[in-house]
Amino acid sequence: MRLVQTRSKSLVFGILVSALVVGVMLTIGQIPLAVSQPVTIPVKAIKGPIPMDGANPQWEGVPGVMIPLSGQTITTPMHPNFAVKTVFVKAVSNGKDIGFRVEWNDQTKNDTTIGPQDFRDQAAIQFPVNTSGAPPFQCMGQSGGTVNIWRWNAEWQKDLGKDSAGLWDVDDQYPGIFWDYYFEEPAGGVTYPDRIGRSLGPFNPGIWSGNIMSDPTLRVSSVEDLNANGFSTLTTQAHQDVIGNGVWEPSGSVKGGGFTGPTWRVVVKRTLETGDPNDVQFKAGASVPIAFAAWDGSNVERNGMKGISTWYTLKLP
Repeated sequence: MRLVQTRSKSLVFGILVSALVVGVMLTIGQIPLAVSQPVTIPVKAIKGPIPMDGANPQWEGVPGVMIPLSGQTITTPMHPNFAVKTVFVKAVSNGKDIGFRVEWNDQTKNDTTIGPQDFRDQAAIQFPVNTSGAPPFQCMGQSGGTVNIWRWNAEWQKDLGKDSAGLWDVDDQYPGIFWDYYFEEPAGGVTYPDRIGRSLGPFNPGIWSGNIMSDPTLRVSSVEDLNANGFSTLTTQAHQDVIGNGVWEPSGSVKGGGFTGPTWRVVVKRTLETGDPNDVQFKAGASVPIAFAAWDGSNVERNGMKGISTWYTLKLP
């Protein structure tokens, strides 16, 4: 490589002035140098209840922010060829509750994990529990930096209102299933729904142990309220405070939406304050760090195999 030197003071001065002019113009125009999206997500103040239907016209006038995602490639399991590259986010508050609408393109609806080949579509919103100071590590927090995660999943959405147990299960997925009966059951056995829905003994250790993934009666909606302090520390909260509703639209779009074609449109809501020390708390006028994640079941994404965002700033009215 050859270095070219110049003795022309006027040339050097011209280059410096040009750089200064460009910097001033970018500053005056408030054009960010390092990001292509605004770093602040505004929360719009509304009156009345927050609509849980993502297609409700009340969402039309709410400003939205397109959030880019990148693949989680820090720890295993990872999936560098992740599917969801962008989510479109809107936020509202009525002074009592805060709500978010998150949508993204997804060509297929994946809402069951009954078969070993099945993986569910999911989305998550993450906040630091302590909102003062620098936020913790964006991937699940860190030791001493607890995060509160609201994770919606399509399988729980499918389970809502399904049969007496509220659970899409093996006999729903495979109607031709044949089952035997256990020796402790009455002569002739009991029906499969009876066994999994009411005989909650050793035949269903997930329900017996109080696992929210197995027992739909522990859920309040299709969203799970969680905490984490780093990789492999994800823990379900004892008290579930978040509710949600998701709808997959196979075609078309909504006014004020971010995508056309097959799209998941998910709304999550919670009261601004809960009194639970494991929850993030929202106060009027506050700025709260917020991050997002999404999984595409058809791309066999689960656990750490996901698209994630960096921290953004949520600005409350």
